[in-house]
Amino acid sequence: MNVTHLRHVALVAPEFERSTKFFIEAWGLECVERRNDSAFFRTALGEPYQLELQAGPRRAVARIAFGLPAPADVDAAARELEAAGIEIVQKPGAIAGPGGGYGLRLRDPDGRCIELSAGVTLPGPSPQLAKPAFLSHIVLNTPQLDRMTDFFTTLLGFRVSDWSEHVMSFLRCNPEHHSVAFNAAPHASYNHTSWELPSIDELFRAQGRVRSHGTQLSWGTGRHAPGKQVFNYFVEPSGYVVEYIADGERIDDEASWQVQVHGRTPAAMDLWNTAGPPSPEIRAAMLGEPDLATAAR
Repeated sequence: MNVTHLRHVALVAPEFERSTKFFIEAWGLECVERRNDSAFFRTALGEPYQLELQAGPRRAVARIAFGLPAPADVDAAARELEAAGIEIVQKPGAIAGPGGGYGLRLRDPDGRCIELSAGVTLPGPSPQLAKPAFLSHIVLNTPQLDRMTDFFTTLLGFRVSDWSEHVMSFLRCNPEHHSVAFNAAPHASYNHTSWELPSIDELFRAQGRVRSHGTQLSWGTGRHAPGKQVFNYFVEPSGYVVEYIADGERIDDEASWQVQVHGRTPAAMDLWNTAGPPSPEIRAAMLGEPDLATAAR
C-alpha cells in the first residue's frame, strides 16, 4: 500500500467556538467552510483542509485521513484490508467534505477511524507569512505499541524511522521523518499534532502570534533528537496539545537510512537543553482523555 501523506485530522472540540477562533487567529489556519457543528481549516499546502473540528461534549479523534495516489489504489486497499480481516466501516465511495474524493474508512486496532482517499479536488497552495506550511504529523497514545506499529507498517505500508527506547515509534510514509508516531500509554488517546513552519524565523514569529492572542508557551523552544525538529508546544482551548516545528529531518535516501533507538533522556528530548524536560502539566495534557473511538461521520 502506497500511502502518500497525512491528509487531515478530525477532532471533537468541547470548546468548539473558542477552538475555532484559536486555530484561525492564533494558529494561523484558514477556515474554508463552516457547517452547523463542524469547521474545516487549511494550511499553505495544496489540500482542501488539514483540520476538521466537530462540536461535541468531550475530546476524541474522530478521523485520521491519509492520501493514496489514485482511486484504483483505494479499491486495491479495500481488497487487501478485507483479506486481512480488518473492519471497513465505509466501503470505497464518495467522501464528504471540502474537496470530495473517493475513499474508504476502517478501524485501526485501537478503534480509531482511519480514512484512505484519492481523487480529491486540490486547491492551489496558499502561502502566507508565519502560516503553517502543512500538518506534519500526529502522535497517538496507545496501550498496544507493538500492535499499532505492526498494523501501520505491515498493512498500510509505513516504515519505522526511529524509536524512543520501546516507548515511542516514529513512522513515515514519505521523506518526512514521521507522519504518525505512537506513544505507549495506559489508554488510547490523542497526544498532539505537529504543524510545520517554513523556517525557524517563522516558527518564532508564529510563536509570538500565539502568545499575543493569550496562549502561553507550554514547552519549548528546543530541538528533538528523533526527527531533529525545532519545537514549540501549546495547549488550545479544548485541551488539545499542538506543536509548531521547523527545520526537521527528511529521509530522501531510503536505502541508506539506519533506524536509531534514542534514549528517554533530557538530551534526546531537547538537544539544545533550552526547553528542558516536559513539565508534569504538559505531560498530563499529552496523555489526554481516553478516546471513545468516535464513529466516522
